[in-house]
Amino acid sequence: MPDVASGAAMGIAPGVPAPRLRDHPLLIVATAVGAALEALLVVSVGPASAVPLAPQLTAPAPFGVFHDLRWLSVYHPSWELFIVVALALLAGRAVLDVWLVRAAWPRDVATPANRNQLRHAVRFTALEMLVLTPFAVLLFAMAVTSLSWLFFVAVPVLVMVALLVHQGEVTTDWWRATPTRRSVTAVLLGFALLTVAGAVLSAVPRVLAPFVAALAGVGIAACRLRGVHALAGRPVVPRRRPFAIAGLAVVLLVVVVGTVIGFAVSVAVEAGRTPLPRVSTDATGSPVLVVKGFNSKWEGVTRRWVRGQHRLRRFSYQGLDERGDPLPYDRSATHQSLPALAHAMRRQVEAFHATTGEPVSIVAESEGALVAQTYLASTPNAPVGVVVLLSPLLSPGRVFYPPLGENGWGVVSGTLLGGIAAALGTVGPVDVSADTPLFRSIVDEGPTLGALLACPPRGVRSFAVLPLDAGVAAPAPTDIAYDHEVVPAFHGGLLGDDTTARHVEQVLAADRVPNGSGFWAALGEGVNALASGWQAPDLEPSVLPEWRDLPDSDCRAVRAELRRWVNTGG
Repeated sequence: MPDVASGAAMGIAPGVPAPRLRDHPLLIVATAVGAALEALLVVSVGPASAVPLAPQLTAPAPFGVFHDLRWLSVYHPSWELFIVVALALLAGRAVLDVWLVRAAWPRDVATPANRNQLRHAVRFTALEMLVLTPFAVLLFAMAVTSLSWLFFVAVPVLVMVALLVHQGEVTTDWWRATPTRRSVTAVLLGFALLTVAGAVLSAVPRVLAPFVAALAGVGIAACRLRGVHALAGRPVVPRRRPFAIAGLAVVLLVVVVGTVIGFAVSVAVEAGRTPLPRVSTDATGSPVLVVKGFNSKWEGVTRRWVRGQHRLRRFSYQGLDERGDPLPYDRSATHQSLPALAHAMRRQVEAFHATTGEPVSIVAESEGALVAQTYLASTPNAPVGVVVLLSPLLSPGRVFYPPLGENGWGVVSGTLLGGIAAALGTVGPVDVSADTPLFRSIVDEGPTLGALLACPPRGVRSFAVLPLDAGVAAPAPTDIAYDHEVVPAFHGGLLGDDTTARHVEQVLAADRVPNGSGFWAALGEGVNALASGWQAPDLEPSVLPEWRDLPDSDCRAVRAELRRWVNTGG
């Protein structure tokens, strides 16, 4: 007999029996075996970093569709195959979800006709794909740029969409019905389970991944069972307003309006911030080159970005004037290719070294950190004594897309990314495209650039400061061979952070350097692991001719490749 008491413990109304997972063996087998097979396939042929996605294969709506879209966004070699695979995924996902829903269906509720259920599932799955594609592309973009704010747009929206549309797997009236407390709980439990399972899968040995994924699949079966039993056979009260559709419209409106407001606030904060003091003209300390990040601008006044009496000079993305002084630059100057910027840094470091007669220290943030790493890796015996990376990009260039107008792996995602970038340019100060030289150079040299944090420059004292949110931008575990510390801050704001300023001061003074352990470091690793299940999968280098021969682990080969790349202009 069904357990009524356990039903009350689960929050089910008294007198209503709780669903028992053991009564649905086909559901357990399907979810567990499906997750295990994907994990086995991924650990066997790669990309291994995508193992945390495996339990999502048999997850309920819309998590299963979001799983499919992220794989599709990376693994399609042409427009034609994208369309074919998208249609195949639409049909396959509809059939799979119908089968799993029927496997979880309550025995005391009449089962809908198979044909009607499948017809509805195709329509509903198509809607899910349409709504979630832009957010899958944002995670694709994060795999290119390693910018954490893309994660904080895409994943919360996914959860909001899940809370609004999850009923569509079970009932055709989902668009006008409010969710139940039990079904909402099932969605939230499912998201939490997939997140924790992804974290565990990112840490366990590969041989154990299929078993862990199978265990997560059993948990997903329980969540799906709870959701189906909460909705199956429930009478829907007719409403004038379509609840779920109106909710989706509100979510998309919040994203658009929030983006506009966010840009406006950031511009206002930047304009209203009290300027730092100018650098003292009689400073006699060590020379320090300060490098700001993407979309920064500079009016030509060098300010005291680093504590102490250092002789500071600002790196100019525009280059040097005829006297050898750095030129003011606007935002567009930061959009140049990495080889061009590495050449610019080489000239400016050598000029600064010639003026002072001392090795130059570099303090570089975000894009500037990637420029500094590229410069140092491609320049043997650079006149640099210390490099401090602030908010360095973790594993950029994990996916590929061809130049716009050409076919190749990721072509549709690159085109959609260009459209999103154009839309952002209309509401904010970020005027870029998918073919902006900086992004193009990151994509072209992805595996090599992604290995840079594992390859500190030889003969240079190096240190990295990571904001707490850095971990969401790349799958765990991240390979960081630099001495480093995690601070409670967000990407791109570390030059104005007091804790970071103390670390920079210590490193430049060759004082005691933080050891990268403690609460914030442990929390950063936890964030990195928990975000792993919501990444876009890496593109396996072996499938792409442009990447096939690029080094991605051996530091000597990485440096040799970057010397060739920079010295030949990319």
